[in-house]
Amino acid sequence: MGQDNRPPEDGRNLLDRLLPRVMAAAKALAYRTPVLQTPLLPRYPYWVDPGTLAEMVRLIDEPRTTEGAIVEVGVARGITSVFMLEHLRTTGDPRPLVMIDTFSGFTAKDVRHETAHRDRRRRDLANFSYGSAAVLRHSLLRLGYRNFRIIANDCATVDWQDIGPIAALLCDVDLYQPTLATLEAVWPLLLPHGGIVIDDCIEPHWADGSLEAYTQFIEARALPFVRIGGKAAGIRRDSSSDDRARSTGLAQTTVA
Repeated sequence: MGQDNRPPEDGRNLLDRLLPRVMAAAKALAYRTPVLQTPLLPRYPYWVDPGTLAEMVRLIDEPRTTEGAIVEVGVARGITSVFMLEHLRTTGDPRPLVMIDTFSGFTAKDVRHETAHRDRRRRDLANFSYGSAAVLRHSLLRLGYRNFRIIANDCATVDWQDIGPIAALLCDVDLYQPTLATLEAVWPLLLPHGGIVIDDCIEPHWADGSLEAYTQFIEARALPFVRIGGKAAGIRRDSSSDDRARSTGLAQTTVA
């Protein structure tokens, strides 16, 4: 019999061979263990409907608004922000995503309005005080994103003129006052063929202040109610917007 002239395997080579097998076995065990399997199971990671994401993609990709800004108002953990940033990256769109949030939860004046005038419970309005603009920025940079701008401010006091003409905006601030303030500030800056998507336009719901603000805004301008997905609504600035604003009556349409 011939001699085995192969050099003895050192510890590093052995570890390199065994580690993938150990990791695969550990994942297989975790996937089948109820206490450990949750992070590995399929889940929907977004707080907005697929219809909302699809409409934002459509607005971002609208070829007639390529000079307009893309804005997200109400960022929370930035999960939807990553979706839009990845879309911008994979389509080669150089525009930055402008992200606006207090990063400290709802403002005191907005909470007072909800509790005093809309019969909402204060404890339901304390869910978003964990935010941090610095943590979000660091996380996005670690993911390789560079084309973004974070504005840590109340959307009612943002200098919208500094942001400029707007092509696509996602408004997810839940409450009546900040939603209405955003719509009134953005509408004059919205480019023709641009649009706004407002989340949580359903009732009854703790965040149905969005619906009240949206309904008030479109009724004042005789704009149609546009349902987007299961719970969002939209406003589009097309060539007939000004004509509709002078007309009466409302139509309701649905975006699939």
